[in-house]
Amino acid sequence: NPLACEYRVQKPMIAFIMLGANDIWHPDEFEPQMRKIIEYSIERGVIPIISTKADNEEGDFKINETIARLAWEYQIPLLNYWQAVQNLPDYGLQEDRVHLTWGRNFFNDPDAMSKAWPVRNLTALQALDAVWQKISNQEK
Repeated sequence: NPLACEYRVQKPMIAFIMLGANDIWHPDEFEPQMRKIIEYSIERGVIPIISTKADNEEGDFKINETIARLAWEYQIPLLNYWQAVQNLPDYGLQEDRVHLTWGRNFFNDPDAMSKAWPVRNLTALQALDAVWQKISNQEK
């Protein structure tokens, strides 16, 4: 499968698991599939950082709720991306309420940082740094 291929070729230590609004079409499959991804990662020594999504296309926040619960259950890092975009115009979503607003990765530019794409990239870097710091401190 694509995940096995990616892990075999890239040999990651950490992997971001970011799933989006397309997962609303099969809500009964979301949690079991997410569990498989998390467990597969952990079994291979890859630390999964799972992320909530910016939209609420399903209408009841069920996917983000499931993601947060799984992070707690597996004791793995959670990037609360939904929270990160709450202060952005239109919550960082385009008119279709699904796709993220795009901006360049100029993290010191207020206009760029009013868009969801660079906020996603910056918060991912911050999460990666936090996990890396935790790993580094445990090795000492």
